[in-house]
Amino acid sequence: MGKYQSTKLFDNYSVAIRQWKAQHSHCQLLHGYALKFKVWFESVEPLEENQLDEMNWIQDYGGFKSVAAQPTPGNGLKDWMNDKFDHTLLIEKDDPQLETFIYLQELGLAKLTIMDKIGAESAAKMVYDRFNKRLALTGGGRVKVTKVECFENDSNSSIYTEDIKPMSKTDMETYLNEYRSNSKYEF
Repeated sequence: MGKYQSTKLFDNYSVAIRQWKAQHSHCQLLHGYALKFKVWFESVEPLEENQLDEMNWIQDYGGFKSVAAQPTPGNGLKDWMNDKFDHTLLIEKDDPQLETFIYLQELGLAKLTIMDKIGAESAAKMVYDRFNKRLALTGGGRVKVTKVECFENDSNSSIYTEDIKPMSKTDMETYLNEYRSNSKYEF
């Protein structure tokens, strides 16, 4: 049994970053990246014949626009990406200079994104979590993100994905019955 996947590249995110715990390297200093994120999508439906929507797509690539977009609103994920990563300063929540960076934001000199953990790995997980949370609430919850790759540059990237354990036949039947009974799509 096969499965369909699609990907979308979100790019051109100019960020400044400081990895204060990297005392052994120049990464402890403020430095910049042009981040990009490659996001993998697939249907939550395990049966291949039910994985594509009525347009024969996994995910509508135009669906990431603003929720206020007219005539067709999107899911707002592009706005969220812009808010977190477009011309922002990424700082870890326990950075000893956090108050300094907050002050820079108060002065209008920085747009701050405070992260639980800093780095491409954590940025990939942050995007993975946010996209899955939002996609579960839109489009009938029929699409999930399976992997996110965050590129610092063309040579360095980090990937976040979750291990998926195989379902037993009984669990699969239960899942399918629940999904079909809660879905807006006819089977």
